[in-house]
Amino acid sequence: MRNLISFIIVTSLLFLLTGCFGAKEIEAETYVTAIGIDYNKGKFKLYIQGLNFGNIAKQEGASLEQQPILIGEAKGESISAAAGLLEQRSSLPLNYGHVHTFILSKNIIKEKMADVIDLISHAPLLRYNFFIFGTEENLKSLMQTQSFFNYPQLYSVIHRPERLIRYNYSLPVMTYNQFTSRYYRPVGTILIPSLTIDKTHFSEGKEKALPVINGEYLISKQRFKGWLGKKDLSGLRWIKTGIQDTTLRIGTESISVRVKNPKTKIMVLKGKNPTYKIVVKGEAVLVQNRNNKQLKEVENVLNKKIKNEILSTVKKGDQLNTDVLNISEKPYKYDLNHWNIETIRRFNVHSVKEVQVKIQVDPGNFKY
Repeated sequence: MRNLISFIIVTSLLFLLTGCFGAKEIEAETYVTAIGIDYNKGKFKLYIQGLNFGNIAKQEGASLEQQPILIGEAKGESISAAAGLLEQRSSLPLNYGHVHTFILSKNIIKEKMADVIDLISHAPLLRYNFFIFGTEENLKSLMQTQSFFNYPQLYSVIHRPERLIRYNYSLPVMTYNQFTSRYYRPVGTILIPSLTIDKTHFSEGKEKALPVINGEYLISKQRFKGWLGKKDLSGLRWIKTGIQDTTLRIGTESISVRVKNPKTKIMVLKGKNPTYKIVVKGEAVLVQNRNNKQLKEVENVLNKKIKNEILSTVKKGDQLNTDVLNISEKPYKYDLNHWNIETIRRFNVHSVKEVQVKIQVDPGNFKY
């Protein structure tokens, strides 16, 4: 009798143990890595990029063969309607928990950002740390570009922009949580990096189509302000925090220096309206000096060039009626007891009273 009772108790406990009855095999789902959204003629067009595990890992010693990229596309009256259509047609369930990137067409950024924000806010699997880009390229073509040596697009600027621009810092990238933290801010400008397809610089037997960042879309006070190219935003690298080594060519490229981690300070000058003084300090190493210019002359030319880049970018932003360098954010954060928001918003090209650049140039090592 005692053995029977023990058997019944043990058997009952077994039913309380957790098991793997509801577990899913990882290959039984489609893992979405990027989402593209376009808007045209009253309809949304949704693109998804699916992950192929053969694109990521290979056996030791095996050759790396280029794997096709899964692209899904559907149209709908809303983004969720297009997504629903894709889910109904998919051979495997779509898993959105691994999305690295959102790519938005120019039309979406201009007219339908509220729809994108609403979609992401209600999607439980979408995390806010994905990157956000804009483009005027065909979204399907852009999402089919790949990296070098048959590596998948996971190793391109679309999915790993921070790693690729770390040592060639020029234009900033943006994650969605950075976007949402600034979208409703009453001053300043959001910069969404724009992607294009470059076919002119690399080839592997045939021309290589690569995604590259070529500029920034500007949004201020929830409104689209326009687009500026890489050259127009040259002054941004001296203001944006996080900049590392930057190689700068001067004039006819006979002089080249590498500026190391410059420090920029924005000083707010008191008055009826806030005005600003910008001070840039740092060090640089001489990389090329074919005409043997004196270091003092190189410093003067370099500092003048940096000053002109900052003023030029301020002017380009002013033409679009926006503070592209986000200079006015400083009084908004620290001086609201002195000026109201409307006064701070009056930032224009004349608000920058002085730009002072003090970069010291070191001759570096010369190999004989």
